[in-house]
Amino acid sequence: MRKIFFLLILVLLGFASEQSKIVYLRLLTPMDREFYVGEKIEVKYSLLLFSDASLMDVEFIPNEDQLLSHSVQILNPNSSWIKKADESYENTFIYKIKSPIFTLPTLKVLAISYDGKYIDSDEVKNQKLEAIALDREDYSGVLAKDLRISGVRAKKYDEWNNIVVFDLIATQGNLEDFKLKEISKQDFNGEITQKGKEQRGNYYCVIPSHLKEFKFAYFNLKTLRYEEKIISVVIKDNQINAQTSLDPKNNFLILGNILLTIFALALLVLAFYYRRKKYLFWLFLIIGGLFIIIWFYRVIGIKQVILKPNAKITILPTYNSTLMPSIAIPVRVEVIGEHNDFYKIKLEDSKIGWVRKDECQ
Repeated sequence: MRKIFFLLILVLLGFASEQSKIVYLRLLTPMDREFYVGEKIEVKYSLLLFSDASLMDVEFIPNEDQLLSHSVQILNPNSSWIKKADESYENTFIYKIKSPIFTLPTLKVLAISYDGKYIDSDEVKNQKLEAIALDREDYSGVLAKDLRISGVRAKKYDEWNNIVVFDLIATQGNLEDFKLKEISKQDFNGEITQKGKEQRGNYYCVIPSHLKEFKFAYFNLKTLRYEEKIISVVIKDNQINAQTSLDPKNNFLILGNILLTIFALALLVLAFYYRRKKYLFWLFLIIGGLFIIIWFYRVIGIKQVILKPNAKITILPTYNSTLMPSIAIPVRVEVIGEHNDFYKIKLEDSKIGWVRKDECQ
């Protein structure tokens, strides 16, 4: 059936050669400027349909050369054609350049006549172009019209390293390619979000504890030059989140336990004083006993779970939060709170983290 369909298309195309053209496609974006590897370029096309013809199909035809066929990535192949006031149509496709020698794919459109009797086509052929590969030593891989940093937080990661978490905001950039040189443990916390032409991502990196700051550069597509960014590392245990504090005890908890103890002792003293009055004796004794039970539960009644081997421990109760060092063997930990599908746990070194409930035995 598929072969019959394509045969019919070829027959109609052959018949269309004897008919007047009903579709014209042309490139609107000039391609005579400098390009850069990693850059996302917006290429605009114009489409004209005549004699009430309808657009039938849009096809991207890669270069016959295998290397050139993968030299760009089409980011919005299903972008819609927009009708203009002059009855023409426009569309902007976004290509990401992936190599110094690249070609845009040939864009081919098919249109069918209003009566469905024949099909016409037109195309903009691929062009062989060059792009500059940026290679500055501290280059982070990002090209953008603007790159901003916010929400820098840092804390001790282990005996030799600190962990730094920060937000990256890029305008018309390739934030997904961001990478710091000479840092082994780094990545985005979760997915990069795109809103209009702005990208946002939360990034973490583990750096040697002796570093008080680190630098990287991005390429500014407005000024066409490198711009340097500096992140200062200021260690504060409560910067990333209060969930990572070394010990969750606080003055209110201690004060509450002290008051419970005082009330319980006072009620027991009153029970002894009114021991001859049975009603008051049992009343004070029972209430005092309840206070003792509550105190015992708060101080002694500690909930514990056993972590599965290599359970993922995070600094926040979210699925894409930064990971803390995992423990290879099953270990019993104290549960000091919970939130949705997560337990807040206290580890043997008094570090605080979060673990999914299904990671516990």
